[in-house]
Amino acid sequence: MPQSQVDGLFSATSGASGVARRALRSFGWATTSFAVSRGLTLLSTLVLARLLTPRDFGVMGVGLAFVAFAEVALDLGIAAALIYEQGRGIDTRVRTAFTLNLVVAVVCTIIAILAAPLLAEATGTTHDVLLLQVMFCYLLFRGAGQAQDALLRRDMAFGKRAVVESVRAAVRAAVSIVLALQGLQAWALVIGLLAGEIAGTACCWFFVRILPAVRLQMKVVRGLLRYGSAVLGMKVVSAVGENADYFIVGHQLGPTQLGLYLIAFRLPELCLANLYWIFSSVAFPTYATVRAKEPSAFSALVLRALGLLTLFGFPVGVGLAIVSQDAVVVLFSQRWAGSGAPMTLIALAMAVTSIGYASGDVLPAIGKPAALLRISAPLTVLAVLGYLLAAPHGVVAVAAAHLAVSLTSAVVRLVVANRLTGIRLSRSIAAMVPALATSAGVAVGAVPVALLTEPGVGSLTATIACGAAGGLAALAVCSPATLQELLRLRLPNARQA
Repeated sequence: MPQSQVDGLFSATSGASGVARRALRSFGWATTSFAVSRGLTLLSTLVLARLLTPRDFGVMGVGLAFVAFAEVALDLGIAAALIYEQGRGIDTRVRTAFTLNLVVAVVCTIIAILAAPLLAEATGTTHDVLLLQVMFCYLLFRGAGQAQDALLRRDMAFGKRAVVESVRAAVRAAVSIVLALQGLQAWALVIGLLAGEIAGTACCWFFVRILPAVRLQMKVVRGLLRYGSAVLGMKVVSAVGENADYFIVGHQLGPTQLGLYLIAFRLPELCLANLYWIFSSVAFPTYATVRAKEPSAFSALVLRALGLLTLFGFPVGVGLAIVSQDAVVVLFSQRWAGSGAPMTLIALAMAVTSIGYASGDVLPAIGKPAALLRISAPLTVLAVLGYLLAAPHGVVAVAAAHLAVSLTSAVVRLVVANRLTGIRLSRSIAAMVPALATSAGVAVGAVPVALLTEPGVGSLTATIACGAAGGLAALAVCSPATLQELLRLRLPNARQA
């Protein structure tokens, strides 16, 4: 493969109009939001891990897994429809979407509260029914801001969205820590979650002021649901695949093991999964805009996204896998040592997931969300079966199943997206060459240090430093143009929001 092909991937869209530059500014704001909100989340988790027990986190995990399923139904795929249509302003369709969101949020909240006793019985948390019922009020507040959030994404107003996410994280962290210090245990996590969501929704309402529709026009409702139904199905399948392991671990191994499993996800989620989610929130409206206004630049933009996302995901995932055992003990304390081994596998799973995130948003953006649903459904069935078979052997086995499913899903999504967009697989592989080279450099730099030093803060720091140096050196050799472009990237200023 010619070196020029690798180096050119990151400047392929430089000649496109302001859409690509606007997307880069949006991603800059999203990254700023990520750094602030996830930094606060990490800080609060480090504090709370020393104040609370694995069971406290396990109970919270049971509730959040159920919330993840219910949250899928909150907007019925309507938010995706608003973004796909690329409308302007607040019209009848937007007000109708907002009204539907409010109605659905109330219904979902009531159903979740009524289902709490059954959930508690199935997961061994029968003493925490009231706690779960209070937690499920989150659905009401979350649903009330769905339409506003969709408009911020549609209009690519990610500066304002950064404020929303930062306020949400700050309030949640502050309330949780204060209440944990007062001895409220798992209640501290639940009340912090609700306080943060109320604050975030209030910010959404401040930035996007929508009046609900007095009467629902069924023609408008059908139009929104026509596109949204496939997106909703995709989200349902995705929620099952992403949260089934929590339910299975909680049911078969109990809340304490679930707590250890949740902490094993904490660093990979903070460093990788949450950034992928932010990337997706920018990628979908960007893909949709380019598809509608500059179709000739679409393929180059998709390859650019794949290259950039894997350039981040692969090396960070490999680095986390190498330092996982040391990081768990240093950051969370010795009581969480059982989370180290599963974290190694989960970090690698999160690394390969970057491929799926870069290609998954392409299909809804070209008007084919049903295609993503058709490939996700069998993969989800495979995942659930794998978790069921692995759970009796412990959380490490479940994490191994998670890695196998993530790798399979990433490959399938990439192949299908390439086929539907006409992008050759060789070009996608070329886009990932810098990421693969950087990951190899991270491993070469970090593994010897991790093996030759005694576990502790010094070893963790030295391993991270040597891994980063090795990764940068490998990228400089493999694709110097890519490294130079990354060094030129700038975050936006306030006037560019």
